[in-house]
Amino acid sequence: MHEITLTAQKRTETGKVTAKKLRGQGRIPAVVYGHGKSAATITLDSKELLPLFKSSTGENTIITLKLEDGTSLKTVIREAQTEPIRNRLLHLDLQEISMDEKIKVKVPVETEGTPDGVKNQGGIMERIMDMVEVFCLPGDIPEKIVVDVSGLKVGQSLHVRDIAMDKIEVLTDKSQVVATVIAPIVEAAAAEGEAAETKEPEVITKGKKEEEETEA
Repeated sequence: MHEITLTAQKRTETGKVTAKKLRGQGRIPAVVYGHGKSAATITLDSKELLPLFKSSTGENTIITLKLEDGTSLKTVIREAQTEPIRNRLLHLDLQEISMDEKIKVKVPVETEGTPDGVKNQGGIMERIMDMVEVFCLPGDIPEKIVVDVSGLKVGQSLHVRDIAMDKIEVLTDKSQVVATVIAPIVEAAAAEGEAAETKEPEVITKGKKEEEETEA
């Protein structure tokens, strides 16, 4: 589990105008939701935060906040608000945690290996899910979950229920598909085309039959 330490300053003023002013000064407004206590408003140095958001594991990083009074808090990101166009960080919601209490977090899922259905059957692998929710102690949060898809054949799928990890409970619906191997698109399209060509045009046949009956 990745951990970083950031210096936090308490703030008393809130609102859009104050937040905009703080961002102009290189500070990011944030709220820390307490572990059984009231929320606290703080600011963080935007330069210190930059490496965190460039990392693929940023959302699951344990952030130790060093406060001006000498105390420190361990937190994780609860929500990050960003500017839609430039993707610039605007505001952070942090959740205080205890290292001996389990929490719910979302973890990236990655696949490894080339499915047998792709190598030997010409199939195509589709990634359906890239995140799962887990329940575990903060120190046991994995940076990512890697699943082996090399055994999948055409028509087979790997489900959430196939993910097994020590000390971690996966909360995402077990029936959901993580990755699947489908038949080649070209072959499927060709098969549909052949079926359409061999099918007898019922409308025309019916018309001829009606004409014959009328003439009789």
